[in-house]
Amino acid sequence: MIIFLIFIFFWLGLSLRYSAIVFIVILLILLAIVFYKFRHKVALICFGVALIGFGITYINIDINKGNSFEGMVIEAKTNYFILLSKGEKLYSYSKDNEYEIGDYLKIKGRKTELSFTMIESQFDFKDYLNKKGIKYELEAEIVSLSFKNPIRIKRGRNKFLSHFSEESRGIISAILFSDGSGETVEIIDQMHLGRLINASGIFIYAFLHFFTFILEFFIKNKKWCFIPLIILLPYIIFTFPRFTVIKIFLLKSFRYINSQFLNKRFNRLETLGIVGLLFLIIDYHLGYQISFVLGFVMPIIVYLIQDALTNKRKMKKRILTLVMIYLAFIPFEIQFYNGINPLSLPLQVILSPLFIVFAVMALITFYGVPLYSVVDVFSKELAKMFGLTKGMVFQINAPPFNEWWILLYTVLLIICLYYQSLQFKPIYRFSYSLLGLFLVLYAIPMQNMISEEVCFINVGQGDACLIRKKNTTILIDTGGLSYVDVAKQSLIPFMQKKRIYNVDLVITTHNDYDHNGALDSLKENFYVKRVITESTSFPITEGGITFTNYNNHIELNKEDNDNSLVVGFNLCKRDFLITGDATKEVENNIMKEYDYIPCDVLKVGHHGSNTSTSDVFVKYLSPNDAVISCGKNNRYGHPKQDVINILKNNGVNIFRTDEQGTIRYFNYISM
Repeated sequence: MIIFLIFIFFWLGLSLRYSAIVFIVILLILLAIVFYKFRHKVALICFGVALIGFGITYINIDINKGNSFEGMVIEAKTNYFILLSKGEKLYSYSKDNEYEIGDYLKIKGRKTELSFTMIESQFDFKDYLNKKGIKYELEAEIVSLSFKNPIRIKRGRNKFLSHFSEESRGIISAILFSDGSGETVEIIDQMHLGRLINASGIFIYAFLHFFTFILEFFIKNKKWCFIPLIILLPYIIFTFPRFTVIKIFLLKSFRYINSQFLNKRFNRLETLGIVGLLFLIIDYHLGYQISFVLGFVMPIIVYLIQDALTNKRKMKKRILTLVMIYLAFIPFEIQFYNGINPLSLPLQVILSPLFIVFAVMALITFYGVPLYSVVDVFSKELAKMFGLTKGMVFQINAPPFNEWWILLYTVLLIICLYYQSLQFKPIYRFSYSLLGLFLVLYAIPMQNMISEEVCFINVGQGDACLIRKKNTTILIDTGGLSYVDVAKQSLIPFMQKKRIYNVDLVITTHNDYDHNGALDSLKENFYVKRVITESTSFPITEGGITFTNYNNHIELNKEDNDNSLVVGFNLCKRDFLITGDATKEVENNIMKEYDYIPCDVLKVGHHGSNTSTSDVFVKYLSPNDAVISCGKNNRYGHPKQDVINILKNNGVNIFRTDEQGTIRYFNYISM
């Protein structure tokens, strides 16, 4: 127990700067309740270890200096690799590289701080690297290969996957190597099924149990039950550094040693603590990663759930265990998917057995057993089955929990489990009611009912403005990028976080791709009631908001930018003017036609290009704020310095999506 507590406190020390602290605080409360023999001396030791761990997180020694680097590749992807050089991990971009884990490289280049272009709600790659302990990028000029690892993992994977049809490769690669794509993978992810199964490593446990079962027919001596672990080693090599696989191997190995040589000296929790502590000693950055939380915190939760349900009948216990595990997983589900899918639990129960059998068969095939055609057929049938669930997506949208919400939620869950283990019905039933009420209130868009907001969404080099008054939602422009689906990766996740379920109206200012390129994908994957592109449709009133177009000189033979709508509206006690890509000629026409246009917030034309936003136009509008929507380090050089100077000289506050991300104006509506 002491070792397990040291592990928990050590992780607490490492996690103080990150949201993982909330999970650990709750676990500590839980341990203090459950393990009542906890002693003050042990507490002092544990807090000492925690203090050391906390101190480690603030140590930042710049080991590599100069422009020459050498080290071993410890992770290799298609477009980048991670180099371990003199104890420091460095990220290096390398398109379509053929490097493998174990290769030793000598590199001439320069080390810079990590910097990535990211749009709203997209995967935060910088944060992902930071949590791996990577703070710098190595911009390589000359790379030489000093040692080539003879085991070519990428080549081996590709050779294995080549035995399957193209439609099957994605799902097989996703399961076995955590690196796959395709329609089936996308459907699994939409149903909130993929991450839980992959993270838990259920099929790997099933694979090990399968081989143990086979061996028992031939070898009765249990000392030989380590053989399946040896069989697992090639898979570890071909999936390295996949945390889940390594964790299972080490846990199983230590349990074998504990059983055969230590007379079961350590219980399940202590075994978990020893292995977890070993991981943190090797690389304390693992403590920040979600795979570590799922790999070590969830088994503890399962242990407590089983303890709480000891007196239940077998079938009832299984059902309640599944429900409780799902409740414990909800904060992760919301973080992954910006919402809860109530159907994911029953679908998990129904489809998991088939999924696990398929995964085990694929893994057996990986070891050379010629089941390629069987696995291929199974994959296609599984794809059809998942295809039937495609229309069953029912997501309750919600933003990820902040630390205080996680704290409250986990405290309620622990109270439920603790008092249920004591069979004290009044408290645990009341706690379950509070937990259910918490989830319902969190999911209901109550704030939306009494508020309004305007969000200039960071969609890179493009425009997208979300306007919401109570539960009415309007989108002016959708953005559009050639290398990413802006609707799927930015707009829809952003609206899910806002608890928005449909768009009442989409207005596109003109036909440039960076303004309407995401529209088709948005309509295909989200409920859009109405789309307006024509100037003749104005003025428009939607949800009590009136939109006026001020560009009345639209002609078919003109350039798209000259035909850009210039849309004004009032919300959040401010007047907004969205100018699209309107040129200075359009601005001049507007000033001639209108004596006055109310404008507190100006969405600067053409992303800050000097083809728009003349000094006289800014003086004419006299806005308080100017919002520039542009991509970081874009190839056009937007925004132009002379436009910035014009805005500054007129005393306008400047806000930029490339520097500040999504820019939001919010107001509560008085009842």
